[in-house]
Amino acid sequence: MLQIDKKNLFNILKELLPDNPIIIEGGAFIGNDTLRMAKTWPDGTIYAFEPIPEIFNHLYHNTKDYQNIYPIQLALGTQNGPSLFWPAQNPKKNRSPSQAGSLLPPKERLTWSDITFSEPIEIPTVTLASWVKEQQIDNIDFLWLDLQGYELPVMQASKSLIQQIPFIYTEVHFIEAYQGQAQYTEIKKWLESIGFTMIAKDFPEQPDWFFGNALFSKNRDRFLFE
Repeated sequence: MLQIDKKNLFNILKELLPDNPIIIEGGAFIGNDTLRMAKTWPDGTIYAFEPIPEIFNHLYHNTKDYQNIYPIQLALGTQNGPSLFWPAQNPKKNRSPSQAGSLLPPKERLTWSDITFSEPIEIPTVTLASWVKEQQIDNIDFLWLDLQGYELPVMQASKSLIQQIPFIYTEVHFIEAYQGQAQYTEIKKWLESIGFTMIAKDFPEQPDWFFGNALFSKNRDRFLFE
């Protein structure tokens, strides 16, 4: 099993993905990872989802000079229409918006950091499958999910489409950071049940923090890392 961090993750992905990949990023925040993807694959296309107006404005400003980035002011969810969202703020940065906001109410993560949450707001949500169909996108090469505990519901709501994506990079949690969320073992088990294999992760066997990230492949036999 490969151990990854942000430094070697993109080197690994560059070997796995085509030169012009179609990438969907759920939870783009202000675009730090979005920009790195755009620079790594200048001939690729990145659809970056971020629903919160204030954060989306930063994302749009930060990526507007890249013709291969398409910011989408929607949240990936389990339905098409409005949903409640719990915005997060960082008290150490003048209560600026934090990427810890979620479609689930916060729970145990409140004891792990200084991040605070305000009252829920209504945001527009869409299922991945319905959005892809509406946009007439033929294929997705890579799915990047940073949805603060909502990764599994989003994937399950578009199961048939998820099964066609060769690589998925998703955040995973080892505690119930958000109410009712699926944790790491449940996400791993579900993805394995539809043919995926975890090929890399950024956390040790005994995690020392409450979340991490894992890379899953639908075509494990093609990539012999071990």
